[in-house]
Amino acid sequence: MKQILLLALLFSVPKIIYAQNSATLPLGWDLTYKSVLNANHVGPDNWVWKWLGPDYESPIKKFIAPWKGEAIESAILIEYPAPHAAEHITMLFVRTKVQAHYIELVADDPPHRTRETLKTEQYDKFFGVVSAWQQATPLKPEDVPNDAIPGYSGFVSFYARGKSRQMLLTSEDFVICHNKKCDNYEPGRLAFALTILSRFKV
Repeated sequence: MKQILLLALLFSVPKIIYAQNSATLPLGWDLTYKSVLNANHVGPDNWVWKWLGPDYESPIKKFIAPWKGEAIESAILIEYPAPHAAEHITMLFVRTKVQAHYIELVADDPPHRTRETLKTEQYDKFFGVVSAWQQATPLKPEDVPNDAIPGYSGFVSFYARGKSRQMLLTSEDFVICHNKKCDNYEPGRLAFALTILSRFKV
């Protein structure tokens, strides 16, 4: 009986993708996100597939594929839809030996781009917190707050010294609603973790 329960647990746990060799993909990440979606059996009718579109590839590729300067020691890439118009928001956090960098891209009209340095000690703390996460399970359809995105609603990719992995984000990674109207809520783990960095503190 214990073996049956263990097998059931293994096959029901959300799948995290340990990506390919970083020599073949930028930092070992699948920037189309197809591999992590397929590994989690996210069907083609799911909202996140429609948001990506058929030929999507993260715009961050043009920044990391030709990276110049100090070698990247670790990095976090986050992509998710903006709350109102669902435009693509891309956030890249990079650590080299002596510096930490932040690049933000927003697919707005006109497109928005930010590039700045971060305090290395804040980046290191942020990376330590976020890279320890495991993928969460999305809310059941009947529990999704009004106007919230059902199922998975974003991606986070990790890289550190030649090893990488990718996982999916849920609405509760951003905000945890305590009722359907979401007029009683608290920050999700991603929103909370970002406050470790000075630029995101309110």
